[in-house]
Parts: sequence; structure tokens; C-alpha cells
Amino acid sequence: MFKDVSFPVGFFKNKRSELAEMLDDNSVTFILSSIDKIKNRDTYYKFKQDPNFFYLTGLELKRSVLAIQKSGGKTSEVIFRKFLDPTLEKWVGKNISEEYIKNVSGVNDIRDIKDIDEYFRQVFTGTGIEKVYMYNEYIPELVVPTYTQVFASNMRQRFGFINISGVNKHIDKLRLVKEKPEINMLKRAIDITALGLEALVRSIKPGISENECEGILAMNYLKYGSVQPAFQTIAASGELGTVLHYEDNNRITQNGELLLIDTGAEYKNYSADISRTYPVNGKYSPVQKKLYNIVLNASKEVIKAAKPGVRIPELQEITKDVLYKGLYDLKIVKSKEELSRYYYHGVSHYLGIDTHDVGSNQVPLKNGNVITVEPGLYLSEKKIGIRLENDVLITSKGCKNLSEHIPIETDEIEDLMNKRK
Repeated sequence: MFKDVSFPVGFFKNKRSELAEMLDDNSVTFILSSIDKIKNRDTYYKFKQDPNFFYLTGLELKRSVLAIQKSGGKTSEVIFRKFLDPTLEKWVGKNISEEYIKNVSGVNDIRDIKDIDEYFRQVFTGTGIEKVYMYNEYIPELVVPTYTQVFASNMRQRFGFINISGVNKHIDKLRLVKEKPEINMLKRAIDITALGLEALVRSIKPGISENECEGILAMNYLKYGSVQPAFQTIAASGELGTVLHYEDNNRITQNGELLLIDTGAEYKNYSADISRTYPVNGKYSPVQKKLYNIVLNASKEVIKAAKPGVRIPELQEITKDVLYKGLYDLKIVKSKEELSRYYYHGVSHYLGIDTHDVGSNQVPLKNGNVITVEPGLYLSEKKIGIRLENDVLITSKGCKNLSEHIPIETDEIEDLMNKRK
């Protein structure tokens, strides 16, 4: 149904050139790919490329290293990749050709990962280079060292004089502003998500399991060109919709309940992140509709306010004002302090290669940022959880809702659900 969307020739080379401009002279930068993650014994989870390696090369290589050396104002680049012998090729597939790597990445010096020790000797012996840049990974509750951490530790042991610094602020600054090809990838991910949700809406009825809802989405993501969901889909029915990161998806839906869906397809490593809340039986109850429309009004007000110069905490305050007024009118709260019982998360985060993409909430938004807008209300005593999430591009004139074509009005959703009958 969809034509392939590709990055233009030179995109990744340009990103590396922009990065190199920010780096100190007489330095070397190492950006590592992801490696296979073991699921159990000799099986692996589906491969997901390191976002920075992809951003700077456009490649899906495993156990590979991008090296950028800057000396005398000139930059040289090497990609070290794991080369499979002919026997292993029969088990896991052929090596990605050197020609393909050069064409996609724009890097012309391609070497075997086994040659990286010789590269170390060339770079750190008699050149005066002591400054090394690497990306400091933020991984909460880390149990074992990452590929990057092991790589850095090995370098320190062999070359005690080097100084390893984080390159995060430089790469993050580049990734924060999306260029047109990236926006096209995000649009495609959102469009695939929309088709998944359209198929799901036709199937929701009392008795459908949360797992089946997740499966319908996953099947359609694959059907329309996404290799995998951007994150674990949340399909939360009834009171479970009040649990923000509920992921068990093992309950059977009941008549009269709401079903909160938080999902997104991934397209060429770029993530959609969409939430909708559906009535399981095809019709919102009066109470459900009133609460839903409070959340929807908050979404509309935030989208109206999102523009360059505004900070995400300001959007959060707009959200809280609208939600508080709505709950106050329904006599659910008497003071704004009570709102935290029913709304307990932020309204926005950055979106890109990572679903929760790089960027500080304290920095004013600028043209080219992509953020989510996701107000919600969670009333466990009424077994009602509602979240409505859209993906929004900040433009010079304000913002554009990239997911505005995904039905969100209550009447629109009820019509869709009842037409299927």
C-alpha cells in the first residue's frame, strides 16, 4: 500500500559533518552499534539499532563501530564492522556489502572489527591525541556493562593517558531538531499506526482480550511496513487504564468499560506514539463522555499553545488548568491540589528515533522539534482511565498535529465502531 520512504543521499554524511564542527581538534569519537540481546540460551530479541549509530550512518550493522578522527581541522571516518565467514553466512545471512555501506553512510573506509586494535595504535601512538568522545548511555537499573562501557574500559586499560568525555550534548543538539527526511519517517510511522488503530476499532467488542487488541495492532504494523512496534503496546481495559505503564495485556474486556490504547509503529527506527481511549461496547456512557471531553479539551488547548519559545512545563500548566476546571465543574475536585489524584504524568515528551527522545524540558521549543501531547485522567474509583496522545511538529508559525487524521472525537469514534455492525 505504501511506497518506501528513504533518506536522501548524503543525509548521514551531513549529520557527521555537523557533529565534527562541534568537536575539539585532535580528538577521536567512537559511536557503537547495538549488539544482539540474548532472550534465552541461543535465541535473541529482535534487533534494535543504537539510535546514535543509526543517526550518523543509516546502517543496521551489528557489533560495529563508527570512528571519527579530527586532526588539524580535518576529519577522517572509519566504520569497523563484524565480518561473517562463509560458514556463518549460511546460518544468519550474507554480509552487508561494502558497496551498500558506502552508499548509505557516505563513509568510504570500511574495515573488519578485528582491525580496530591496529587503529587504536595508529590514533594513540605518537599523534598527540588524548581526547576521546563517546556517548554516555542512560540505562536505569543497569545490571551488566553495556557494549559501549566495555569498549571504553578496554581503551582506558590500554591507554591510560586518554581522557574520555561525553559527546551527548553535541549529538542530542542535532537530534533535537528534525529535518524533512526525519519528519517523513515519523509521518510514515504515524500513518502505519493509524491503519493499525483503524483495524482495531473494527474489532473491539465486549469479550475481546487485551492481548488480541495488541496482536491486531502488531499484525497491521508488519503488514504496512513496520518491522516492529516502537514500544510495548499498552492495551488497558477498565480500572487497568489508570495504571500508566500497564503492559500485561492479559485481561478480557467487559461491556461498558473503556479500553485505553497507547501504541506506536516504528519505521526505519523512527517512532510513533499515539494514545486513544475507546468504549468497548461502541458507546461512551454519559460520565465517560464528560471525562473524555475534558481530556480532549486539554489536548486542544495544549496544541493551540505549542509553538517556538514555549517550554514543556508551560504546556503542563495549561493541561492542569483545563483538567482542574473540568473536574471542578463535575464536582469531583474542590481544589487544584486534588488534581494530582487524577492526573499524575507530564503532558509532553520529545519524539524521534527514541520514543522518549533526547531533549530537555527546560529548553524553549523550536522549529523542527517533535513532541507528544498526551493529557489524561485516571479515576480508579470509577474504573475509568482516559489518555489521548497526538504527535506534534513545532513549526515557525506554531505547530502541526501529525496525527490529526486518527479519529479522536467521541461522535467520530462511536460512528466508526457502530458502522462495523
